[in-house]
Amino acid sequence: MYQMFPLLAISLIVYAVLALTGAVGSAAVPWYDVIVVQPEMVSGDTWFVTWGDVFLLASMGLLFVELLRSTKTGSESIMNHALSVVVFVVALLLFIIVEGFGNSVFFLYMSMTFLDFMAGFIVTTVTARRDLAVGGGVGS
Repeated sequence: MYQMFPLLAISLIVYAVLALTGAVGSAAVPWYDVIVVQPEMVSGDTWFVTWGDVFLLASMGLLFVELLRSTKTGSESIMNHALSVVVFVVALLLFIIVEGFGNSVFFLYMSMTFLDFMAGFIVTTVTARRDLAVGGGVGS
């Protein structure tokens, strides 16, 4: 059951809750532009880390796990890929239609959802072909 659930859906839910409730930030500064930390670098520069940066970093971690999970074959993997397509389509529609989602942070997240389902299908297809070739193919 857990293998079927696309992990990037968690990020989508978190983003939607923060964007629609305005839980962090204000009308003047959206939540993804609020600075979390601003460490001084050795070079003398100040690195401004925002909630949007943290969101994208966490989403990249989930994307990494999704890519690792895509190497498995089976009905759970196929269902995971199908649900990943749904996550991408929902993200695309939110980006285009809903206020608060049309920004660079969400666009980069939406790109991750696209990479998730594309890489998943490609890796699963290549793995299935390799398994079929090793097994002798159909009719052996």
